[in-house]
Amino acid sequence: MVWISLMLVGTGFFLIWFWAKLVKNPRTVLPLRKEGSFIQEKNIVVKDSCIREFSILFSAGSSKLEKEAMDLLRAEWEPKIISQIGYIQLFGSADVSGHLAKNRRLVKERVRNVNKYLLSLGISNDKINQTFLEPIYGKSPELRRLLRSVKIQYKIET
Repeated sequence: MVWISLMLVGTGFFLIWFWAKLVKNPRTVLPLRKEGSFIQEKNIVVKDSCIREFSILFSAGSSKLEKEAMDLLRAEWEPKIISQIGYIQLFGSADVSGHLAKNRRLVKERVRNVNKYLLSLGISNDKINQTFLEPIYGKSPELRRLLRSVKIQYKIET
């Protein structure tokens, strides 16, 4: 018991002595880096970007790009815009009316035809990604018409 009380008293005296030394020396915190040795950091400008999307509609049972679709694609991508494109994502879809295998083939053909036309406009192939969606059921004639499409989503970097 005597030993325990001596240890507690001794620890208390040690803490008081240590605290007194800290108060006398105001610079108790060690510097993290030497004065005059600064690391230069480069400023990185993050480019603003804008994601846009639109759809190209196709006739039932067809994968042929019509004149209106080509005009829309040409109008959307002027040479100035093409140089700022970060990526283009093509989503092909179809409705389930008809034979399932034929609809799957139509989805792939539609996306490939749009891809081929974009390449002819001067867009780099490495910026274009293709996604082939499974044909789905459209509850109304209007929804089925909208499902026969290639949705184009792209990012403009400024």
